[in-house]
Amino acid sequence: MNFGFSTFFFIEKPIRHVIRDIVSHGVKTIELSLEVPHVLEMDEGFVSEMTTLRKDGVAFSIHAPFFEMNLGSHQKEVRRFSRKRCKMAMDMAQTIGCNPVVLHPGYVFWMDKIKDVTDTSRAYFLKGLKEMVSYGKKKGVKIALEQVPMPFFFFYDLPEFMELRQAVPDLGMTLDIGHAYLVKRAKGVDDPEGAIINDLKEIGVEWVSHVHLANNRGKRDDHLVLDGDIDVKRILKFLEQKGYGGKVIVESYDMEKQGISVVLEKLTGIMS
Repeated sequence: MNFGFSTFFFIEKPIRHVIRDIVSHGVKTIELSLEVPHVLEMDEGFVSEMTTLRKDGVAFSIHAPFFEMNLGSHQKEVRRFSRKRCKMAMDMAQTIGCNPVVLHPGYVFWMDKIKDVTDTSRAYFLKGLKEMVSYGKKKGVKIALEQVPMPFFFFYDLPEFMELRQAVPDLGMTLDIGHAYLVKRAKGVDDPEGAIINDLKEIGVEWVSHVHLANNRGKRDDHLVLDGDIDVKRILKFLEQKGYGGKVIVESYDMEKQGISVVLEKLTGIMS
């Protein structure tokens, strides 16, 4: 497994400074988040610099934009805008040499309340998702859908991935450990980590294209890494034993608040 950091959780410095700081600590895996404010700085010069870094041995993934995005929107203008932004992320991924591109699922706030509205929104989402996966395939870029711990999203709990994969066979999954734990706790599961591992056994670890790592206390998405209630080591060791060798991207403000070195020391302790 290759541990790295998401740029989304460094908001106090310009993106080039963030990249420089991460690399200076010997970290060779970075997830570029295409959200404000950093995305506003990602001009052609930035893309060229990242391409050079990639050739020098830095491995990149990209998190497609997710603010104000919804491939399942009932508004065609929102769906069109969402597809455009996703394709922008894949174009950048192809140019730099990033894999995968992380995508958030579509959503509908009327989930399970108005069936025809929910069904229509889901159909819009699946149609858009198929288009994005097909576009990525042509670009040589893998789409890895991330589960989001709010029940109005179309990928909320891990077992739902199996139905999504049937609808979109080339789809990969981003396993967000913190999100998965929150869903199990919300459902009152006694052994959340065990339930997550059982879900992964059912899905098949080979379908896990990417991992997001953050801890929390079971009530909200705290994005911790130095603290929290999740037995992160148990889940990561399971993935390691099953042959997962991809990226593990840390998503925590602890990196900026406490320092990259402190977080790296924590990661070493987790995997020892």
